[in-house]
Amino acid sequence: MPKITIVGAGITGMAIASMLSRSNEVTIVARNLPGDSESREWSSPWAGACFLGLDGSTPFEQKLQADSFSYLWSLAKSDPESSVRIIEMHDLQDETPLEKVWYRDLMPEFRVMSPSELPKGTKLGMSYKSVVITPAVFLPWLRKKLEAAGVKFVRKNLKSLSELKGFGHEVLVNATGFGAKFLADVADQGVQQIRGQTVLVKTRHDKIFMRHGKDYTYVIPRLDGTAILGGIKQVDQTYPEVDQDIKLDILRRVHENLPGVFPGAQPADFEIVRDNVGIRPGRSPGVRVEKEVVDGQNIVHAYGTGGGGYVFSFGLARAAGTMVNDFLFAAPKSRL
Repeated sequence: MPKITIVGAGITGMAIASMLSRSNEVTIVARNLPGDSESREWSSPWAGACFLGLDGSTPFEQKLQADSFSYLWSLAKSDPESSVRIIEMHDLQDETPLEKVWYRDLMPEFRVMSPSELPKGTKLGMSYKSVVITPAVFLPWLRKKLEAAGVKFVRKNLKSLSELKGFGHEVLVNATGFGAKFLADVADQGVQQIRGQTVLVKTRHDKIFMRHGKDYTYVIPRLDGTAILGGIKQVDQTYPEVDQDIKLDILRRVHENLPGVFPGAQPADFEIVRDNVGIRPGRSPGVRVEKEVVDGQNIVHAYGTGGGGYVFSFGLARAAGTMVNDFLFAAPKSRL
């Protein structure tokens, strides 16, 4: 079988492996692997991890997201042990009108919410069914499935993709997230490190709340008695310490939007489990999915999803897999 090496063991790299392992010999090479102790060196374990169509997506990115949602929806029905669950989403927009919501025809049980259901200042409210994922369960579960399918995991801290030139693969997939900025032979200066901070709390609330606007706010229940509260996006910030001012602001916003669920705005009013800080791998001008040949290596790049790693995951994997096959099944060059 053809040999494929994937660099990166986050959600993107493992989703690609799940697609390619059916007909290829796949090895994942990464510094951080699912099952490791907690580390802020990678973003997948810290994600909010639900499906929400992303504003401002290009038609190509919309297709990737739609493909991913279809896969995750089927996974929620076929493999509940994966932690993927179907959940009701309340998606609120302060500025975007309905006609500009590209995913309105994609989501099951979609309806426009009545004004009486909305917090003050909201222009549009949408209710629909989506999926939510618990990364601490999902990533080890997916690794176990991949290993059962023959995928090998190798721990290696790379400084460049050229270090793998003698690894024996036909195609190398670069799924390194924000690592693409620091690999010497990729050095993508469009890659952004985006700091996120959230609060994990205990709650029986069972609907995702997502409000887009000046004060970006969300509540993402895991359906296990906890929920992730956010949000914040700090481009080019990487400090690991919990910012207490941001934490208090998140709690204030959550309380103001859902006072019936969270009746107070101070830390003592919440059953706080922990604070989380993670770095998302964004990119300007957007997701990179393309192939090239560098120093004799056939390379497929797949990174730059920002806070949408799980949103893009299996759709990005399908697109990357197509490019891998382009290399594997390319017509031989004429020698005339």
